[in-house]
This record gives sequence, structure tokens and C-alpha cells, in this order.
Amino acid sequence: MSNLKNADRLISKLQQISANDASEVCTQAVRQGGLLVQAQARLLITYVSGDLIRSVKVRNKSTSKGAEATVYTNSPYAAYYEFGTGPNGEANHNGISPNVNVHYKQQGWMIPGDAMTPDRAEGYGFKVVYKGDKPIGYLTKGQYARPFMYPAMHDNIDKINDNARKLLMKKLKERCK
Repeated sequence: MSNLKNADRLISKLQQISANDASEVCTQAVRQGGLLVQAQARLLITYVSGDLIRSVKVRNKSTSKGAEATVYTNSPYAAYYEFGTGPNGEANHNGISPNVNVHYKQQGWMIPGDAMTPDRAEGYGFKVVYKGDKPIGYLTKGQYARPFMYPAMHDNIDKINDNARKLLMKKLKERCK
């Protein structure tokens, strides 16, 4: 017996909460957290490429310990966008995960002239090399890092945890009526 008013009633109600209830709340919170990170990652992609934006996906699965959401991209150039490349990437990579050790190529390189239009190359900050009036290549020292995956997760941890707490409180209120 407790000295707190209605404590026995509360304990009885809390005991009615099943493992299924907890699993349901966990699964819902993890799924919503994954969707939040996916949406934020897509918003952080500032380049006009819809391909990279559409490539950011969420995979949810149940595990023996609860639930898991994996936010990922299978885009072949996502890592170059996230971490940058070459000397420019090494000099400008604020916001990438501190747990990733990136090694950057130390000199610039030339991209073939038929890889893109001069306007697009200049938009990337490449120097156009001409032979006569025809572009033969584009000189680059790489791309700056434009992190989108790591900040999307890191900057939303508090929101994800708050949402999980709210879902749990909602379930407790439902069961304790």
C-alpha cells in the first residue's frame, strides 16, 4: 500500500499496459522519426537535382529489441554531395559527421568537355577550357561538402525523442482511463 492518493489505482492501470502496447508505440515513434529525417534530408538538398531528392528513402523493420528505421540513399553521387571532393571538399566540409574519416584527392582534375554544357560546368564552379570555340574540358578542384543526411538526423534527435515521449504518454492516457 502506498501513501500517495490513488497510487494503487495508477499501479494497477500501468500493469495493464502490455508489451504489445510498448512495441506499438516504439514502432510508431521510430517510423515517424525516420519520416522526419527523410523529409529534412530532402529539404537540405539545395541543388536542383530531383534525382538525389527522390533517392532519399526510409526502410523500417522490426527487430528483437523493438524497431529500426534506416534513412538512406542509393544515389551514386550522394556521398560526393554529402562529403565534398578534392581540395575544395577538404577545405569546406563543415557539417559532415564527425564519425566519418574522409580522404580527399589532393589535386584538381579535368572533366571531359562532352560531360556537360559549359553553363552547367560554370554553375558547379568549374573552369571551362576551350580549343577555339569548343569546350574540351572543365578544370575542377572538387566540390564543397553539402551535408544533408547527417544534419537531418543530428538536428532532429530532440524532436524524435519528444515525439516518442508524446506517443507513450498518449498510450498511457488511453490505458489509464
